[in-house]
Amino acid sequence: MKILFIGPIFSTFTKVDIETLSAKFPLYLENASLGKSLKGAWNLITLTFRSFFKLFKVKAVYCWFADYSTFIPALLGKILGKKIYVVAGGFDVCYKPELNYGAKAKALRWFCVKNTFKLADHIFPVSQYAKNQLLSLIEVKEKRVKVIHNAIDCEKFFHYSKENASERHLILTVSGTYSSIEFKIKGLDRFIEMARLSPKYDFVLAGLRDSALSDAKKQGADIQNLRIIPGPLSIEKDLLDLYSKSSIYLQLSIDESFGLAVVEAMACGCIPIVSPAGALPEVVPSKEFIAFSDEELQVLIDKYFCSGSEIRAKMQEHSKKFDISQRKKELLAYF
Repeated sequence: MKILFIGPIFSTFTKVDIETLSAKFPLYLENASLGKSLKGAWNLITLTFRSFFKLFKVKAVYCWFADYSTFIPALLGKILGKKIYVVAGGFDVCYKPELNYGAKAKALRWFCVKNTFKLADHIFPVSQYAKNQLLSLIEVKEKRVKVIHNAIDCEKFFHYSKENASERHLILTVSGTYSSIEFKIKGLDRFIEMARLSPKYDFVLAGLRDSALSDAKKQGADIQNLRIIPGPLSIEKDLLDLYSKSSIYLQLSIDESFGLAVVEAMACGCIPIVSPAGALPEVVPSKEFIAFSDEELQVLIDKYFCSGSEIRAKMQEHSKKFDISQRKKELLAYF
């Protein structure tokens, strides 16, 4: 069985599924990271034409996210009798009307997203939160929806965990965000303010690009204990080293469909402290790692910064819940 795979094929989370499916089936890959303006429109047109011809060679269409790039391939695939699979868990199921954020905030994009999901035979939200969001936004039969959590290769990260607490001197957050609105969605403004309020700790904000990077540099210009590392970053060359030097990983999003970096950090032995938003409570071991206010956040940082090897080993053990082996097993059951 050949599969047409449409998604941001160079993203870490997408590579997991490419590896999983390509081990069993031939894949035709189409990169859905289209770019902006005229370049983005041209890339969308060419992707659609390429997909049309590939549809005659495949048995299924697999979409990582629903978007502009997935509607026509899903529609034509349905007409041709192909199985349609869609992973839900990002901009497609997020909606923050007060920030004009989410696919639903843009009429044409929402038309493509909504109808991609309606055409799907199976939908795989990356968290229970993403499933709930999907069902609240779109009328689809729940029996077609199955939560399959996002995943990482835990073993890759375990080797970089450091037991010596003195080697862990950072409080870290990682985000590949590039827009000002996502800068706020990811709670990066709050992360910077926590650095300002906690001068005895060293904070690192890594991975930002474009407008988000400019916003961070502007807000944090006068904070001596904050280091901002521009993206894009490589897991092997950059992030594993940062995770291994970090005592605490903060994720202070106001909306989050999963929180992959939180899992990566736990697998490296970091202590996660998160906001109560989105799927983050699903990812951490218990509610004791959730901060509902800045005051609680400061208390948790002080409590866990000097944590020893025992609790860090527990974080690593918990990360196995999201190991790639589990996602592979659940995903392949549908093929």
